[in-house]
Amino acid sequence: MLLFVLAMAGSALAGPTDQESVRVSVSQKGLDFGEDVAYYMIDIVQQLAGDMTLPKISGDSFELSNMKFGNLNLGKPEISIVPDVGFKWRNGAAVIQVSADWAIQSWWWNYGSMTLDASLSVEAIAGIKENNGKLATEAKGCAVHFNSFSLDLHNALFTWIAGLMEGSITPEIKNAICGEINTLLSATLNSVIATLPHDIPVADVFDVEIAADSNPVFESTHFDISARVIADSQTSDVVFPFSPEPMNDAGIDPDHMGCVLISDFTLNTASFMALQAGKIVESVPNEFLAGDNPIFNTAYFSTSLPQLYTAYPDAVLTYKIENTRYPKAEFDHDNVILDMPLTLTIQTGGADIAVLSIHLTVEGNIQQANTKISGAISSATHITSVESSQIGDIDSAVLEDVIDAVLENTVLPTVNAIFQKGVVLPIDQYLTLHSGVLEAHDDFVKVCADITLTDFSLQELKKIAENLLV
Repeated sequence: MLLFVLAMAGSALAGPTDQESVRVSVSQKGLDFGEDVAYYMIDIVQQLAGDMTLPKISGDSFELSNMKFGNLNLGKPEISIVPDVGFKWRNGAAVIQVSADWAIQSWWWNYGSMTLDASLSVEAIAGIKENNGKLATEAKGCAVHFNSFSLDLHNALFTWIAGLMEGSITPEIKNAICGEINTLLSATLNSVIATLPHDIPVADVFDVEIAADSNPVFESTHFDISARVIADSQTSDVVFPFSPEPMNDAGIDPDHMGCVLISDFTLNTASFMALQAGKIVESVPNEFLAGDNPIFNTAYFSTSLPQLYTAYPDAVLTYKIENTRYPKAEFDHDNVILDMPLTLTIQTGGADIAVLSIHLTVEGNIQQANTKISGAISSATHITSVESSQIGDIDSAVLEDVIDAVLENTVLPTVNAIFQKGVVLPIDQYLTLHSGVLEAHDDFVKVCADITLTDFSLQELKKIAENLLV
C-alpha cells in the first residue's frame, strides 16, 4: 500500500490562477507509464517481502502474531483520475500467502500455527489540495474485497476453528490495510512533501521560488499541475512591474504522456533580477571587431558626418553599449522575441561625443532535444534616436552601418550564444524525453513528450522501495 502513495508523491502542485507561470499536464498515457513505474517498485518489494515481519493483528477473541510473507504477488496496479478529487489506485488481484501463529477464544483459548492464502482487490482514492503554498493529501475512500480466502491450521482437529477465524480476521485485515493507507495519506506523505525544496538559490543572484496557491485540477482525461515559479530576491519578496499572461491552450496532447507549459513571465523574472540596467556593458574594439577597422577613426565620417571630423580630425573612436532595462522575453508563434533597450555612446579620448538610444528587437527560433530547449537568432531589428550630441544635430541614419557593426560584434553574439546554449530542464538527471513536440504560443512555450527513466532514477526508486520495508 505504501507504493500507492509514493506513486503520487510528486504528482501535484496547484490549479491555474492569475499567478500561474508553469503548468505540467499529464494524460492517461502518462498515468499508464506511472503504473509501470509503480510495478517496478512493487516487484522490488515482492522480492524482499520474505524478510518482512507484519504487524500483529488482534481482536476481542483472536490474535495473529509472528506473521511473515511466504508469497506476495501484488500484480500491476491501475491508476486513474477521479475528476475534481484526485487519483484512484486499484490492485484487482493481489495474491498473498502468510504464515503466522494464532490464538482464538471460543469457550477457552486455543493456539497453533497457520498458513493464510488469499486473493484480494484493493481500491483507494486520494484527494490533493493546497495548504499554505504546499500540497496536502487526504484519504477519500478505501475498500478491500477478498476474492478468495483459505486458512490451513495444520491440524484437522481445528478445522472448525478456521471458519470462526475467517469471520474475525477478514474485517481486521481490511481495517488494517485501510488504516495504513489513511495514516500514510494524512501524515507520512505530507511529511515527505513538506521536505521538498520550494526555494532554490541560484548563485548569489536570486532564488527560484515554487509555490502552490490553489487546488490541483483533475479532469477525466488528464490532470494539471500549476504553480507560481519566479526568480526572486534572496532577502525579500520582489514586486515585479509585470504579471503573468494567461496560458490559454487547447489542452493536453493525448498522444504524449505529458506537456510542460512555461510562461515568459518566469523567464522575465530571472531577467529582471539578474540583468537590470547597466548589467550588460560591452565596447569595441574587441576580439571580434579589431581596432584597425575604419569605423574607429573620425576620418570614416568625413563625408557622412563632417561636423564630427571637423571637431575631431583623425581621432580614434570607441563605442560603448549598455542596457537601460532588463531584456524582456516573449514567446510568440514558434519564436522567442527579445526586447532590449540600449544606449550606444561614441567616445574619443574618454570623452563622450554622442549618446544614441537603440531599441533592439531580436527574434529567434527554438527547438527541443531531449530535456534541452535552445535556438538561434533568426533576425534582429533596431530603432535609433539621438539622445545627446556634442557636435550639433546628427541624422542617426548616417550611423546605421556603424550601429549594425557594433551590435553584430557585441550584443548579438552574446544573445545568440545564450540561445544556442539553451536551457536544460531540471529533470535531465531523472528523465529522458522522446518524440518531443515544441510549440511557442502567445506568451508561453509548450513541450510535449513521452518519457523514460534514467538509470539514476531507477536506482533512486529502488532505494525508496527498499526503505519501505525498513
